[in-house]
Amino acid sequence: MGHATDQAPTPPSPRTEPWPEGVEARYLTVGGATVDITDDRAPHWRCTACTGTSVGEYTGPFGTPFTLDAIHEQAQGHAEKCRALPRPAVAQ
Repeated sequence: MGHATDQAPTPPSPRTEPWPEGVEARYLTVGGATVDITDDRAPHWRCTACTGTSVGEYTGPFGTPFTLDAIHEQAQGHAEKCRALPRPAVAQ
């Protein structure tokens, strides 16, 4: 049996690590990654594990802008289904 000191260090949790600059809201995916909502030009979301994003979808039907509520709904919907694993941190 190994000692607790023989175990690999635990990576930071997306629940406790500081959010990147510009991230206003964050959803945890099924696979353990995050879907981040930013508002640098217009509200949008991006998954940190896959290519899922709302970038380029700034307008809804009939050219009306997406509301922040709609962006949150999209981000949460993606997070509920995405099983892509987060990219591991690079060892230094």
